[in-house]
Amino acid sequence: MSIPVVMYHHVLSKESFISSGISNFEKQMKLLYDENWKTITSEEFYLFKKKRLKLPKKSVLITFDDGWRDNYVYAYPILKKYNLKATLFIVTQWIEKASNEDDCDYIETKHSECKSLVSTNPRRVICTWDELKKMSDVFDYHSHTHSHYDNYFDQTSLEDEFIKSKELIKNRLGFEDKQLCWPRGIYTDESVKLANENNFEILYTTKRGINLSDDKLLEIKRFAAKKDDKWLKKNLFIYSNNLIGKIYSWIKPQ
Repeated sequence: MSIPVVMYHHVLSKESFISSGISNFEKQMKLLYDENWKTITSEEFYLFKKKRLKLPKKSVLITFDDGWRDNYVYAYPILKKYNLKATLFIVTQWIEKASNEDDCDYIETKHSECKSLVSTNPRRVICTWDELKKMSDVFDYHSHTHSHYDNYFDQTSLEDEFIKSKELIKNRLGFEDKQLCWPRGIYTDESVKLANENNFEILYTTKRGINLSDDKLLEIKRFAAKKDDKWLKKNLFIYSNNLIGKIYSWIKPQ
């Protein structure tokens, strides 16, 4: 049995590059609810991978990357409406900067403009620690490194990407993080080694593929969410099937 892992970034009024439309996102979440999919937590997924937990056949891990404020404004209420769970991989430096700014109105804009605003007015587009805590009935949280390798505010060494992220998550959210998602899916043998040395045990990629209960934790496979509920249904079928998912990921690895 394979657990499909779905990757989201933004949920916005209009669908665009790495952004799901609100309408299609709700259709997808309603599909999961109506068809009795179990949206598991990251801890349940970890225990499944470690061969320490059996999960229902129709289990899925929903993930979001970065910590965009639209996740709080749009995605969170929909997930809560259908009583679903999700995991949010946060860029800790961005969350910290947004939390230290004066509050201001949310701006909905496309991904490229969101990235520009991170360096000038992160509170417009990034969640705060308080918002993350408010969403904790739906979301659990893990590292997406400290700076996303963007260095908008200062230069960060590769090891500090892990150390600073872990420190902030410990100080702000109160737990020792052991799960990491690579920004843009970029990693090397060196970065994997350093992440492991800093006690990150399970590492998430942007590669498509299957996730078996096999104790292999260094390349968790995910597929990027697109289109509507019909598209999601097809891809859940593909990546929950060991053979079909393996063949499909050979054909389309990214």
